[in-house]
Amino acid sequence: MKLRTASIATSLFIASAFFVACGSDDGSNNSSTGDGTCPSKLKIQTDWFPELEHGGVYQLIGANGTASKDSMSYSGPVQAAYAVDGLQEVEILTRNSDMRNSAVLVNGKADMAFISVADVIKDSAALPLVAIAKTLDKDPIMVMWDPAQYDVQKPEDLATTGASFIHFAGLAYIDYFIEKGFITADQSDPSYNGSDAAWVAASGKLLQQGFATNEIYKYENDIPWKDGAPSDVSFFTVGQLGYDNYPSSITMLQSRVTELDACLKLFIPKLAQAWVDYYNDPTPVTDKMIEINNTYDGFWRLSPELNTFGLQLLEELEIGANSPDGTYCSFDEAKVQKLYDILQPIYAAQGVEITDDVSTVYDNTYCSGAPGR
Repeated sequence: MKLRTASIATSLFIASAFFVACGSDDGSNNSSTGDGTCPSKLKIQTDWFPELEHGGVYQLIGANGTASKDSMSYSGPVQAAYAVDGLQEVEILTRNSDMRNSAVLVNGKADMAFISVADVIKDSAALPLVAIAKTLDKDPIMVMWDPAQYDVQKPEDLATTGASFIHFAGLAYIDYFIEKGFITADQSDPSYNGSDAAWVAASGKLLQQGFATNEIYKYENDIPWKDGAPSDVSFFTVGQLGYDNYPSSITMLQSRVTELDACLKLFIPKLAQAWVDYYNDPTPVTDKMIEINNTYDGFWRLSPELNTFGLQLLEELEIGANSPDGTYCSFDEAKVQKLYDILQPIYAAQGVEITDDVSTVYDNTYCSGAPGR
Protein backbone atom coordinates (compact mmCIF):
# COMPACT_ATOMS: atom_id res chain seq x y z
CA MET A 1 0.00 0.00 0.00
CA LYS A 2 3.01 2.28 -0.06
CA LEU A 3 2.93 5.24 -2.41
CA ARG A 4 5.22 4.91 -5.35
CA THR A 5 5.75 6.77 -8.57
CA ALA A 6 5.09 5.69 -12.12
CA SER A 7 8.86 5.54 -12.71
CA ILE A 8 9.23 2.81 -10.06
CA ALA A 9 6.35 0.91 -11.61
CA THR A 10 8.01 1.21 -15.00
CA SER A 11 11.20 -0.26 -13.56
CA LEU A 12 9.19 -3.16 -12.18
CA PHE A 13 7.62 -3.69 -15.58
CA ILE A 14 11.03 -3.86 -17.24
CA ALA A 15 12.20 -6.30 -14.58
CA SER A 16 9.10 -8.43 -15.07
CA ALA A 17 10.18 -9.41 -18.56
CA PHE A 18 13.26 -11.07 -17.08
CA PHE A 19 11.55 -12.76 -14.14
CA VAL A 20 8.61 -14.05 -16.13
CA ALA A 21 10.95 -15.50 -18.73
CA CYS A 22 13.42 -17.02 -16.29
CA GLY A 23 11.43 -17.62 -13.12
CA SER A 24 12.60 -16.68 -9.65
CA ASP A 25 15.92 -17.76 -8.20
CA ASP A 26 14.21 -20.24 -5.89
CA GLY A 27 12.11 -21.69 -8.69
CA SER A 28 8.83 -20.74 -6.99
CA ASN A 29 7.35 -19.36 -10.19
CA ASN A 30 7.64 -22.55 -12.17
CA SER A 31 6.37 -21.99 -15.70
CA SER A 32 5.93 -25.72 -16.23
CA THR A 33 2.56 -27.31 -15.56
CA GLY A 34 4.24 -30.65 -14.88
CA ASP A 35 2.07 -33.72 -15.40
CA GLY A 36 -1.27 -31.94 -15.24
CA THR A 37 -3.18 -28.90 -16.36
CA CYS A 38 -1.98 -26.96 -13.32
CA PRO A 39 1.42 -26.61 -11.67
CA SER A 40 1.97 -28.97 -8.78
CA LYS A 41 2.15 -25.97 -6.43
CA LEU A 42 0.63 -22.49 -6.40
CA LYS A 43 1.84 -19.66 -4.18
CA ILE A 44 -0.64 -17.00 -3.08
CA GLN A 45 0.60 -13.77 -1.47
CA THR A 46 -1.87 -12.21 0.98
CA ASP A 47 -1.89 -8.60 2.11
CA TRP A 48 -1.69 -9.08 5.89
CA PHE A 49 -1.29 -11.58 8.67
CA PRO A 50 -3.86 -14.42 8.65
CA GLU A 51 -7.33 -13.05 9.38
CA LEU A 52 -10.93 -13.99 8.76
CA GLU A 53 -11.05 -11.86 5.60
CA HIS A 54 -8.63 -14.35 4.03
CA GLY A 55 -10.71 -17.39 4.93
CA GLY A 56 -11.57 -18.73 1.49
CA VAL A 57 -7.92 -18.99 0.49
CA TYR A 58 -6.94 -20.79 3.72
CA GLN A 59 -9.93 -23.09 3.13
CA LEU A 60 -8.05 -24.50 0.12
CA ILE A 61 -5.71 -26.17 2.60
CA GLY A 62 -7.97 -26.37 5.63
CA ALA A 63 -6.81 -26.90 9.19
CA ASN A 64 -4.13 -29.52 8.53
CA GLY A 65 -1.45 -27.40 6.89
CA THR A 66 1.91 -26.34 8.30
CA ALA A 67 2.82 -22.82 9.42
CA SER A 68 6.44 -21.65 9.22
CA LYS A 69 7.67 -18.69 11.23
CA ASP A 70 10.85 -18.53 9.14
CA SER A 71 9.01 -18.10 5.83
CA MET A 72 5.85 -16.57 7.35
CA SER A 73 3.80 -18.97 5.28
CA TYR A 74 1.14 -21.66 5.62
CA SER A 75 1.28 -24.58 3.24
CA GLY A 76 -0.22 -27.97 2.68
CA PRO A 77 -1.99 -30.28 0.26
CA VAL A 78 -5.08 -28.96 -1.47
CA GLN A 79 -8.22 -30.40 0.09
CA ALA A 80 -9.89 -32.98 -2.14
CA ALA A 81 -12.96 -30.79 -2.67
CA TYR A 82 -10.81 -28.15 -4.42
CA ALA A 83 -8.39 -30.40 -6.28
CA VAL A 84 -7.78 -29.70 -9.94
CA ASP A 85 -5.66 -31.58 -12.44
CA GLY A 86 -2.00 -31.43 -11.45
CA LEU A 87 -2.31 -29.12 -8.43
CA GLN A 88 -1.14 -30.83 -5.27
CA GLU A 89 -0.10 -28.06 -2.87
CA VAL A 90 -0.83 -24.43 -2.01
CA GLU A 91 1.42 -22.10 -0.07
CA ILE A 92 -0.10 -18.95 1.43
CA LEU A 93 2.42 -16.20 2.06
CA THR A 94 1.91 -13.49 4.66
CA ARG A 95 2.35 -9.90 3.50
CA ASN A 96 5.92 -8.84 2.71
CA SER A 97 6.57 -5.53 4.48
CA ASP A 98 9.61 -4.84 2.29
CA MET A 99 7.80 -4.70 -1.03
CA ARG A 100 4.42 -4.19 -2.59
CA ASN A 101 2.44 -7.24 -3.69
CA SER A 102 2.87 -6.24 -7.33
CA ALA A 103 6.64 -6.60 -6.87
CA VAL A 104 6.15 -10.06 -5.37
CA LEU A 105 4.42 -11.06 -8.61
CA VAL A 106 7.11 -9.47 -10.75
CA ASN A 107 9.98 -11.16 -8.96
CA GLY A 108 8.27 -14.53 -9.17
CA LYS A 109 7.89 -15.15 -5.43
CA ALA A 110 4.15 -15.76 -5.89
CA ASP A 111 1.83 -16.82 -8.68
CA MET A 112 -1.04 -14.64 -7.51
CA ALA A 113 -1.46 -11.94 -4.90
CA PHE A 114 -4.08 -9.97 -3.02
CA ILE A 115 -4.17 -6.51 -4.64
CA SER A 116 -7.08 -4.09 -4.53
CA VAL A 117 -8.66 -3.12 -7.83
CA ALA A 118 -7.84 0.51 -6.99
CA ASP A 119 -4.14 -0.42 -6.92
CA VAL A 120 -4.42 -2.46 -10.10
CA ILE A 121 -5.87 0.66 -11.75
CA LYS A 122 -3.01 2.74 -10.35
CA ASP A 123 -0.43 0.37 -11.85
CA SER A 124 -2.34 -0.19 -15.09
CA ALA A 125 -0.17 1.85 -17.45
CA ALA A 126 3.09 0.54 -16.03
CA LEU A 127 2.48 -3.06 -15.00
CA PRO A 128 0.56 -5.79 -16.85
CA LEU A 129 -1.60 -6.83 -13.89
CA VAL A 130 -5.10 -8.25 -14.07
CA ALA A 131 -7.55 -9.10 -11.29
CA ILE A 132 -9.21 -12.44 -11.99
CA ALA A 133 -11.39 -13.06 -8.90
CA LYS A 134 -12.62 -11.14 -5.91
CA THR A 135 -12.06 -12.23 -2.34
CA LEU A 136 -14.50 -9.76 -0.74
CA ASP A 137 -17.38 -7.86 -2.32
CA LYS A 138 -17.01 -4.73 -0.20
CA ASP A 139 -14.04 -3.15 1.49
CA PRO A 140 -13.84 -3.52 5.29
CA ILE A 141 -11.32 -0.68 5.55
CA MET A 142 -12.71 2.01 7.85
CA VAL A 143 -11.99 5.26 9.60
CA MET A 144 -12.74 5.01 13.33
CA TRP A 145 -13.01 7.47 16.20
CA ASP A 146 -13.89 7.77 19.86
CA PRO A 147 -17.55 8.86 20.00
CA ALA A 148 -17.06 10.26 23.51
CA GLN A 149 -14.41 12.68 22.24
CA TYR A 150 -15.77 13.45 18.77
CA ASP A 151 -19.38 14.00 17.69
CA VAL A 152 -19.33 12.58 14.17
CA GLN A 153 -22.75 12.11 12.62
CA LYS A 154 -21.94 12.59 8.94
CA PRO A 155 -18.75 12.27 6.88
CA GLU A 156 -17.99 16.00 6.87
CA ASP A 157 -17.87 15.93 10.68
CA LEU A 158 -14.56 14.07 10.44
CA ALA A 159 -12.97 17.29 9.18
CA THR A 160 -14.49 19.41 11.94
CA THR A 161 -12.81 17.25 14.59
CA GLY A 162 -9.42 18.57 13.50
CA ALA A 163 -7.95 15.27 14.66
CA SER A 164 -5.03 13.65 12.88
CA PHE A 165 -6.07 10.69 10.72
CA ILE A 166 -3.36 8.02 10.85
CA HIS A 167 -3.35 5.64 7.91
CA PHE A 168 -1.05 3.63 5.66
CA ALA A 169 0.82 5.67 3.06
CA GLY A 170 -0.18 5.88 -0.58
CA LEU A 171 -3.91 5.17 -0.32
CA ALA A 172 -6.10 6.78 -2.94
CA TYR A 173 -9.13 6.86 -0.67
CA ILE A 174 -7.34 9.47 1.44
CA ASP A 175 -7.16 11.77 -1.59
CA TYR A 176 -10.83 11.04 -2.21
CA PHE A 177 -11.68 11.95 1.40
CA ILE A 178 -9.80 15.24 1.06
CA GLU A 179 -11.46 16.03 -2.26
CA LYS A 180 -14.91 15.35 -0.80
CA GLY A 181 -14.20 17.48 2.28
CA PHE A 182 -14.42 14.55 4.69
CA ILE A 183 -10.96 15.41 6.06
CA THR A 184 -8.46 18.20 5.41
CA ALA A 185 -5.01 17.67 3.95
CA ASP A 186 -3.51 18.71 7.29
CA GLN A 187 -5.29 15.84 9.03
CA SER A 188 -3.70 13.18 6.84
CA ASP A 189 -0.91 11.38 8.71
CA PRO A 190 0.53 8.36 6.80
CA SER A 191 2.36 6.96 9.83
CA TYR A 192 0.04 4.04 10.67
CA ASN A 193 1.76 0.65 10.83
CA GLY A 194 -1.18 -1.58 11.71
CA SER A 195 -0.51 -1.72 15.44
CA ASP A 196 -2.48 -0.10 18.27
CA ALA A 197 0.52 1.82 19.66
CA ALA A 198 -0.34 5.29 18.38
CA TRP A 199 -4.02 5.05 19.34
CA VAL A 200 -3.19 3.86 22.84
CA ALA A 201 -0.52 6.53 23.32
CA ALA A 202 -2.99 9.23 22.30
CA SER A 203 -5.85 7.72 24.34
CA GLY A 204 -7.93 7.66 21.18
CA LYS A 205 -7.58 11.35 20.37
CA LEU A 206 -7.13 10.38 16.73
CA LEU A 207 -8.91 9.20 13.64
CA GLN A 208 -7.48 5.86 12.59
CA GLN A 209 -7.60 3.43 9.69
CA GLY A 210 -8.51 -0.17 10.40
CA PHE A 211 -10.63 -3.14 9.41
CA ALA A 212 -14.17 -2.87 10.73
CA THR A 213 -14.29 -6.65 11.05
CA ASN A 214 -11.23 -6.70 13.28
CA GLU A 215 -10.21 -3.55 15.15
CA ILE A 216 -13.71 -2.62 16.33
CA TYR A 217 -13.81 -5.74 18.49
CA LYS A 218 -10.24 -5.33 19.71
CA TYR A 219 -10.63 -1.73 20.85
CA GLU A 220 -13.98 -2.40 22.46
CA ASN A 221 -13.00 -5.62 24.21
CA ASP A 222 -9.26 -6.31 24.34
CA ILE A 223 -7.09 -3.21 24.13
CA PRO A 224 -6.94 -1.00 27.27
CA TRP A 225 -6.71 2.37 25.56
CA LYS A 226 -8.98 4.63 27.60
CA ASP A 227 -8.58 5.08 31.35
CA GLY A 228 -6.90 1.71 31.48
CA ALA A 229 -9.70 -0.19 29.79
CA PRO A 230 -11.22 -0.93 26.36
CA SER A 231 -13.98 1.43 25.25
CA ASP A 232 -16.51 1.92 22.46
CA VAL A 233 -15.44 3.22 19.05
CA SER A 234 -17.47 4.35 16.04
CA PHE A 235 -16.64 4.02 12.35
CA PHE A 236 -17.49 4.54 8.70
CA THR A 237 -16.29 2.01 6.12
CA VAL A 238 -14.79 3.55 3.00
CA GLY A 239 -17.67 2.07 1.01
CA GLN A 240 -20.19 3.85 3.22
CA LEU A 241 -18.36 7.05 2.28
CA GLY A 242 -18.73 6.38 -1.44
CA TYR A 243 -15.38 4.74 -2.14
CA ASP A 244 -16.58 1.32 -3.27
CA ASN A 245 -13.42 -0.69 -3.92
CA TYR A 246 -12.76 -4.38 -4.41
CA PRO A 247 -10.07 -5.08 -1.79
CA SER A 248 -7.59 -7.91 -1.84
CA SER A 249 -8.54 -9.20 -5.28
CA ILE A 250 -6.79 -12.26 -6.70
CA THR A 251 -4.37 -10.62 -9.12
CA MET A 252 -1.72 -11.94 -11.51
CA LEU A 253 0.67 -10.78 -14.17
CA GLN A 254 -1.14 -10.97 -17.52
CA SER A 255 1.63 -13.16 -18.92
CA ARG A 256 1.14 -15.64 -16.09
CA VAL A 257 -2.63 -15.62 -16.66
CA THR A 258 -2.06 -16.48 -20.31
CA GLU A 259 0.39 -19.22 -19.37
CA LEU A 260 -1.98 -20.78 -16.81
CA ASP A 261 -5.19 -20.15 -18.75
CA ALA A 262 -6.35 -23.77 -18.78
CA CYS A 263 -5.48 -24.20 -15.11
CA LEU A 264 -7.26 -21.03 -14.01
CA LYS A 265 -10.46 -22.12 -15.75
CA LEU A 266 -10.46 -25.08 -13.38
CA PHE A 267 -8.93 -23.50 -10.28
CA ILE A 268 -10.83 -20.21 -9.90
CA PRO A 269 -14.30 -21.83 -9.67
CA LYS A 270 -12.82 -24.16 -7.03
CA LEU A 271 -11.47 -21.16 -5.15
CA ALA A 272 -14.95 -19.62 -5.24
CA GLN A 273 -16.30 -22.89 -3.84
CA ALA A 274 -13.73 -22.70 -1.07
CA TRP A 275 -15.07 -19.27 -0.12
CA VAL A 276 -18.65 -20.58 -0.09
CA ASP A 277 -17.65 -23.53 2.09
CA TYR A 278 -15.68 -21.29 4.42
CA TYR A 279 -18.67 -19.05 5.03
CA ASN A 280 -20.86 -22.10 5.65
CA ASP A 281 -18.48 -23.44 8.32
CA PRO A 282 -15.75 -20.91 9.15
CA THR A 283 -14.65 -22.12 12.57
CA PRO A 284 -12.07 -24.79 11.54
CA VAL A 285 -10.18 -22.25 9.45
CA THR A 286 -10.57 -19.27 11.78
CA ASP A 287 -9.39 -21.41 14.72
CA LYS A 288 -6.40 -22.47 12.65
CA MET A 289 -5.62 -18.83 11.90
CA ILE A 290 -5.33 -18.21 15.64
CA GLU A 291 -2.68 -20.94 15.80
CA ILE A 292 -0.85 -19.66 12.72
CA ASN A 293 -0.56 -16.14 14.13
CA ASN A 294 0.70 -17.58 17.40
CA THR A 295 3.35 -19.49 15.44
CA TYR A 296 4.38 -16.33 13.60
CA ASP A 297 4.77 -14.69 17.04
CA GLY A 298 4.22 -11.12 15.86
CA PHE A 299 1.97 -8.38 17.20
CA TRP A 300 -1.06 -9.67 15.27
CA ARG A 301 -3.38 -11.96 17.20
CA LEU A 302 -6.87 -13.37 16.76
CA SER A 303 -9.35 -14.96 19.15
CA PRO A 304 -12.54 -17.03 18.77
CA GLU A 305 -14.58 -14.09 20.06
CA LEU A 306 -13.00 -11.64 17.62
CA ASN A 307 -13.57 -14.02 14.71
CA THR A 308 -17.23 -14.51 15.67
CA PHE A 309 -17.76 -10.75 15.89
CA GLY A 310 -15.95 -10.11 12.62
CA LEU A 311 -17.93 -12.70 10.68
CA GLN A 312 -21.20 -11.29 12.02
CA LEU A 313 -20.21 -7.76 10.99
CA LEU A 314 -19.04 -9.06 7.62
CA GLU A 315 -22.56 -10.33 7.01
CA GLU A 316 -24.26 -7.19 8.34
CA LEU A 317 -22.20 -4.96 6.04
CA GLU A 318 -22.52 -7.40 3.09
CA ILE A 319 -18.74 -7.55 2.79
CA GLY A 320 -19.07 -11.20 1.78
CA ALA A 321 -21.98 -10.78 -0.64
CA ASN A 322 -22.33 -12.49 -3.99
CA SER A 323 -21.57 -10.68 -7.22
CA PRO A 324 -24.53 -9.44 -9.29
CA ASP A 325 -24.22 -12.48 -11.56
CA GLY A 326 -24.79 -14.77 -8.57
CA THR A 327 -21.22 -16.04 -8.28
CA TYR A 328 -18.82 -15.43 -5.42
CA CYS A 329 -16.13 -14.50 -7.88
CA SER A 330 -16.75 -11.88 -10.56
CA PHE A 331 -16.31 -8.11 -10.71
CA ASP A 332 -19.28 -5.83 -11.40
CA GLU A 333 -18.56 -3.72 -14.49
CA ALA A 334 -20.52 -0.70 -13.27
CA LYS A 335 -18.84 -0.75 -9.86
CA VAL A 336 -15.34 -0.91 -11.35
CA GLN A 337 -16.20 1.91 -13.77
CA LYS A 338 -17.44 4.10 -10.90
CA LEU A 339 -14.24 3.44 -8.98
CA TYR A 340 -12.19 4.31 -12.06
CA ASP A 341 -14.10 7.57 -12.44
CA ILE A 342 -13.17 8.47 -8.85
CA LEU A 343 -9.53 7.51 -9.24
CA GLN A 344 -8.72 8.91 -12.69
CA PRO A 345 -8.60 12.60 -11.66
CA ILE A 346 -6.79 11.72 -8.41
CA TYR A 347 -4.04 9.84 -10.22
CA ALA A 348 -3.87 12.49 -12.94
CA ALA A 349 -3.23 15.13 -10.27
CA GLN A 350 -0.43 12.93 -8.88
CA GLY A 351 1.13 12.52 -12.32
CA VAL A 352 0.38 8.80 -12.40
CA GLU A 353 -0.57 7.56 -15.85
CA ILE A 354 -3.28 4.90 -15.92
CA THR A 355 -5.10 2.96 -18.60
CA ASP A 356 -7.81 4.60 -20.70
CA ASP A 357 -9.78 1.35 -20.71
CA VAL A 358 -10.74 0.13 -17.24
CA SER A 359 -11.93 -3.22 -18.63
CA THR A 360 -8.27 -4.20 -19.00
CA VAL A 361 -7.68 -4.31 -15.22
CA TYR A 362 -10.00 -7.25 -14.54
CA ASP A 363 -11.10 -10.42 -16.29
CA ASN A 364 -14.26 -12.34 -15.37
CA THR A 365 -13.45 -15.19 -17.78
CA TYR A 366 -12.28 -17.53 -15.04
CA CYS A 367 -15.37 -17.01 -12.91
CA SER A 368 -17.48 -18.91 -15.44
CA GLY A 369 -19.14 -21.76 -13.61
CA ALA A 370 -18.17 -20.45 -10.18
CA PRO A 371 -20.74 -20.97 -7.40
CA GLY A 372 -22.41 -18.38 -5.21
CA ARG A 373 -23.33 -18.42 -1.57
